[in-house]
Amino acid sequence: MNLLMQVSLFSADFVALSEFYRDVFDLPENVGLRSDVFRGYMSGECMIGFSALAAYDMLGLDERKAGEGDQTALTFRFDTKADLDAAIAMAEGRGATLVKPQFTTYYGWYMAVLRDPDGNALRLACPTP
Repeated sequence: MNLLMQVSLFSADFVALSEFYRDVFDLPENVGLRSDVFRGYMSGECMIGFSALAAYDMLGLDERKAGEGDQTALTFRFDTKADLDAAIAMAEGRGATLVKPQFTTYYGWYMAVLRDPDGNALRLACPTP
């Protein structure tokens, strides 16, 4: 069985970006993996990794170029609309930008779309009654 174990974001200020996600989504840090080029925070069984730009070279990857468009969007689930709305307020207070305010999707979920302080797309979602 193959399960997603980690999603990684590269950032010039990976510490600040990791703290944004830690604070907005109340994620616990995997302290054993902390280094001068990496922070990892757990979201259930999946870790969200935050790497310094030096990791591109370490992994043999080409650095992402500006203007390529979105290549990923993280989605965080909330149990209630109130919790989701509170997370939006906190995210905006921590430097996120609201791209699409709360709406009901065609499949019946309550969702909002934001950009984190580095411009990465993220969605906040909860099932609607």
